[in-house]
Amino acid sequence: MAKYLVVEKLGHTAIITLNNPPANVWSLQALQELLAEMSTLDRDPNIRSVVMTGAGEGYFSAGADLKQFASGDAALAAEVADAFANAFRAVRQFHGVTVAAINGYALGGGLEWALSCDYMVAERGAKLGLPEARVGLVPCAGGTKGLTDKVGVAWAKRIVLGGETIGADKALAIGLVEEVVDPGFAKIVAVSLANKVTAQGPDAVIEAGKLIEASQLRSIDEQLAHEKAAFLRLFGQSEQREGVTAFLAKRAPSWQGAGEDDDEE
Repeated sequence: MAKYLVVEKLGHTAIITLNNPPANVWSLQALQELLAEMSTLDRDPNIRSVVMTGAGEGYFSAGADLKQFASGDAALAAEVADAFANAFRAVRQFHGVTVAAINGYALGGGLEWALSCDYMVAERGAKLGLPEARVGLVPCAGGTKGLTDKVGVAWAKRIVLGGETIGADKALAIGLVEEVVDPGFAKIVAVSLANKVTAQGPDAVIEAGKLIEASQLRSIDEQLAHEKAAFLRLFGQSEQREGVTAFLAKRAPSWQGAGEDDDEE
């Protein structure tokens, strides 16, 4: 049983809450728990989306537990860095949609956790930043890439090199978060957004997600070729047939069992 994470299931959505008061920091064990939980959820076809949030009202997550580094143990530091990378990679590679519900400070590894999600909802009053340089370190869980991909080089440098902590409204203005809500509503809105994926074909979501992730590395002609290949992989499968049939019949599609017989056809 997890010590630092609380996992709830609400229909096709799982909610993971980091519960390590007072600041919801990431210990080595907490990161290992996140990796294990994400691996389990990724194998569950009934779970289509995962919402990430922090316990309480003040902190989404303040990042790494710096007490782990006080001894100067380089081997432990390397182990923690690997644990961050592995846990957040599992979030990025989840087969469905992941949404961060930022309900307070999201700093360092806390913001990197949110950046590993597909999109973010932040409450007014939340503060976001990557302040690792203040303690003589750098982000090591994908923060420099994830932040730069979202806000561009100039803002990434302001936040990382300048140690700038920004509020939710500024984060929305520069494209760091996708929605800002009143205090107490991040989790509710994040679950609502996450549930939207249940209307989409499960295999189509997986294929589209891969295409979007790889699009920045390809030319338009390369992307067109990959889109065609994915389109044809989906075409004629039971999921696609159900989707078209439901659309023409003006009813909601039933994805239950879709795709299960495709390997036998």
